[in-house]
Amino acid sequence: MSESTTRTILFVDDEKSILKALRRIFLDENYHVLTAGSGQEALDLLQTGEKPAVIISDQRMPGMGGAEFLSKAKKILPDTIRMVLTGYADINAAMESINQGGIYRYILKPWNDEELKLSVKDAVLMFDLISQNKRLTMELEKNNLALVELNASLEQKVAERTWALRQIIRELEGRDRIQQYLMEVHPLDELLQTILSVVHEVINISGCAFFLQAEDGRPDPSPAAAINFAERLDTDNHQVLAEAVQQVMTTEEPGNPTIRIGQYSYIAVPVRKGNKKFGALVVKKDGEAPFQENKLRGIISFANQAAIGIHDCNFQENFDNIEASLDDVLAAI
Repeated sequence: MSESTTRTILFVDDEKSILKALRRIFLDENYHVLTAGSGQEALDLLQTGEKPAVIISDQRMPGMGGAEFLSKAKKILPDTIRMVLTGYADINAAMESINQGGIYRYILKPWNDEELKLSVKDAVLMFDLISQNKRLTMELEKNNLALVELNASLEQKVAERTWALRQIIRELEGRDRIQQYLMEVHPLDELLQTILSVVHEVINISGCAFFLQAEDGRPDPSPAAAINFAERLDTDNHQVLAEAVQQVMTTEEPGNPTIRIGQYSYIAVPVRKGNKKFGALVVKKDGEAPFQENKLRGIISFANQAAIGIHDCNFQENFDNIEASLDDVLAAI
């Protein structure tokens, strides 16, 4: 999909002031913004041919609530990324909508403008990812049919192209598996281990691990989660790896050099969301050859998904702490 393509975003809320505020936030963004004052009005827009990449609906609206509207919108445009706006009072309903209704995520009112922009950007990227996956699958099927007609001199070239497409689709499917997993809230250690399992399977490497940032800003020497990766960062023979992990945690453009230690080659990529830095994803493989560029892109994409999951886990933990504090205050009254 061309980078210049303008994606359509549909906001649904029964309060005109909120719709105006949302339109104003995205005034300078490269989106075609639509608004609707009710779930039925939004459904009418979809029925008349509007195809938004992202739909963001208020949870509490008279008549048709946000969860009900988004469920109906999914039947019309199943690939559209759906998000729900909700207040603290409706957080449980929002979580149920996410876990059961296939909603991408919820956004709390009052929202932070920059975080809202990032959430919409992530949703548009996910929409493009799904579209790309479908296009690549169709291309793969077309190439497989063409194999029968090609002569012997072309068979090797077609086989190489088919392998490349299959690898891309495996990566896309891996990212989609993680994205489906992120639709529900999970403990942080379980989240990291699940992502590592996908990385290990899809990228086909020797081992991988997440190193998270400690309170002093340096990487914790022990992996927060790992597969076939026992290394600690504070041992003498892994000092170069520790420096690489520290670099990706502190530098805006750290680069991705291949690090050679013993029989393995390593690479560390940052795990961050916007300006928030959470740590690094470190991957290792046998041999001296550098990581292939397509595998490096896949590793980076999985690190970006991990950042979204860690951000949501931290938010949920903070929310639980706030909720517990409120319970304590109410109990003391």
